Amino acid sequence: MRWIVLKIVLLTTVLTVGILPQTVFAQTSEKRNQLEELFIWKMSDELKLSPVEEKKFTEIVKGLNKRKADLNHSLLESVEKMSKAANTKKREEELTHYRKTLQSYNHVSEEEFDKLKPLLGADRFVQYVQIKQDLTNRIKSMLANPDAPPVKSDKKTLPTPKVIEEK
Repeated sequence: MRWIVLKIVLLTTVLTVGILPQTVFAQTSEKRNQLEELFIWKMSDELKLSPVEEKKFTEIVKGLNKRKADLNHSLLESVEKMSKAANTKKREEELTHYRKTLQSYNHVSEEEFDKLKPLLGADRFVQYVQIKQDLTNRIKSMLANPDAPPVKSDKKTLPTPKVIEEK
């Protein structure tokens, strides 16, 4: 069960950090939304956000994810147009568009920093970045070798809970 939840959180991170193309999830927008909600819940829990902070955090994350998805879609369309361009001039025009879209896509990460740091403060923002980086590394590891056992994090694992029976 714990591994399933971890996989879901990892997939959410994939959506958030853009490791995989958006087209992989284009047909499953409902699942994408569920994964996004799970990511938000997990971060909210880990960062111990108040209800007001959680609401603002949710708005920011959803807005950034939407922009990334739209920009990624635009990048994919641009590549398609480049491959079908009739001549070099058209390819150059599309390359210019592609570059501008790529810059906008990369700017979303700066926006994430600029919007979340004031909300979370330095300590919790560092924690957010660490959690996100850990999840990203786990996803990359899973994608590189899907049959490998789960990557162990630096965190100490909790001991198995003791069952106490009332008589």
